[in-house]
Amino acid sequence: MEQFISRTEKIKDGSIILEEGSWAYYAYVLQSGRAKVWKNINNKPALVGTLKEGDIFGEMSFFGMAKRTASVTADGDVIVGMITKDTFMDAVNKLPKESRVKLDKMTQDLLYLNDAYNRLTNCIREISDIKGRMIDPKLFEKEVENMPDLLREVVGRASKRFISAIDGSIKLMTQLEEASRTIDSLSTTLIQRCE
Repeated sequence: MEQFISRTEKIKDGSIILEEGSWAYYAYVLQSGRAKVWKNINNKPALVGTLKEGDIFGEMSFFGMAKRTASVTADGDVIVGMITKDTFMDAVNKLPKESRVKLDKMTQDLLYLNDAYNRLTNCIREISDIKGRMIDPKLFEKEVENMPDLLREVVGRASKRFISAIDGSIKLMTQLEEASRTIDSLSTTLIQRCE
């Protein structure tokens, strides 16, 4: 691995190592420390992963995409080794054609799975946040009794929709968690095959 690294940099805690949407010139090896991976989901930064010493990141943008699909920030002071895009792609281009085709297919599938996983993770987090601050409609029933008929009807319908949304969200959350476990299992299998 060291023979591919063109330079190293020390990055301070909280600093951006690479930024989503920026052009990809380097892949990185986290030589010491930890880092956080962020994805912009619904115009909000969402924490979607962590990196540890020895992890390689930023290389996915070299496969058919020129811009970064996530941001990475230092979680404490870190040292990163930097691999140029040309060096990385030279190594890929030396692979047999059949291997390059399979690698390209796998990376495209990984990009789609990773995007779906990030969105699912964010949805689970949002549902959990809403669940933590919800008003129990049953506690509101006494106040509704003293409202005029029109408002009582509106609040009653809103309450029914609210309960239906809660039930639907619980079912959806279960499905999202199952999908996340499936993706995690697939990722583990792929990583084990690569090792």
